Amino acid sequence: MRRKIYLVVFSIILFSLAILLFNYYWSRPSDTKNITEVISGRQLPDFTLIDQYNNDFSLAKVKGRPIILFFGYTNCPDVCPYAMMKISESLRESMKLLNRDVESFAVIFITVDPLRDTPQVLSLWASKYYAYTIALTGDLEELKRVWTIYGVVRAEDYDEISIVGGYYFISHSAVIYVADKNHILRYILTPETSIDEFKRALLDVLRS
Repeated sequence: MRRKIYLVVFSIILFSLAILLFNYYWSRPSDTKNITEVISGRQLPDFTLIDQYNNDFSLAKVKGRPIILFFGYTNCPDVCPYAMMKISESLRESMKLLNRDVESFAVIFITVDPLRDTPQVLSLWASKYYAYTIALTGDLEELKRVWTIYGVVRAEDYDEISIVGGYYFISHSAVIYVADKNHILRYILTPETSIDEFKRALLDVLRS
């Protein structure tokens, strides 16, 4: 129980930090701390990484599709699997309501642990939660740039942890970014966002 409370508190803290990183966005908080509507009209920062099939990937590859973007790692004990299950369930229920294909959204998972998360490892892990996940790793320097832009994890922290080796945990932001078909950031969610709130955000993005 204590561990669960810690994870919830930690998720909320990182959620707040991520919003501060995007301080150039105008946002409109809802009546819950786990969902924030973003109304700035700015696009998600782009990047070039490698997917689970060893192909180059940038946001241009999913042009015209709304995006759900989440950062994590395959050895994450609880928050990452929970977030991926929440994404999968919310997406399936939302698309069923609109009679739309689940692939209407591009679900993108970016690792914060490239040392252990090889393309093969990412492929096996992501397929357990959502078969159409685009799971990304890549050059460490490019990943560090992406982590910094999105306020996910401090690059120097990862360097320090990964050098030690063995089994290690990584402190990272647990926020989930939802962008529309033009890749304009519309919502910032957390794994603690309820299924109903998650669905509302996804449906709003699809209908816009």
